[in-house]
Amino acid sequence: MTAITGGSARRLARWLVCVSALGCLPGAPARDAARGQQQDGSAEAASHPKEYWRGKLDPEVYRITRCSGTEAPFTGKYWNNHADGIYRCSNCGAPLFDSTDKFDSGTGWPSFTRSRPNSVSRRQDTSAGMVREEIVCKHCGAHLGHVFDDGPAPAGQRFCVNSASLTFEKRGAKK
Repeated sequence: MTAITGGSARRLARWLVCVSALGCLPGAPARDAARGQQQDGSAEAASHPKEYWRGKLDPEVYRITRCSGTEAPFTGKYWNNHADGIYRCSNCGAPLFDSTDKFDSGTGWPSFTRSRPNSVSRRQDTSAGMVREEIVCKHCGAHLGHVFDDGPAPAGQRFCVNSASLTFEKRGAKK
């Protein structure tokens, strides 16, 4: 067994406190990170309690999409995917991003220059001691990641997305 020391122990302790407060550990009270309610007020999110999502989703997908978590860079299944197709919400299946808008940002997360029309909502995120713009699925409220103003031209935006919040459908694939 390996001992956890120094900075790793402090990061683990902060993570445990955070996920416990968010209701992401078994037995913890279920509530959204910042508001004590469903993620965005959408019909899908409002119609399903946290227990529904806990039962439907893999624990890691739940942690990331329902508790505003983040996967480690270069570990997600889509950061290096170059296939042609559509990226969908892993929670509800809504189409979110097109592969033609994906680019290699060097960050280790799937990055896109834009989302599909009317697919994501944006809101201010003041967690982690900084101000960022969070992106969530407009249909079900799943946390996707964040958008930054350091992307390529012409819009200059980088939609930095967790792979766990996505599924991928190759273009032309039969459903």
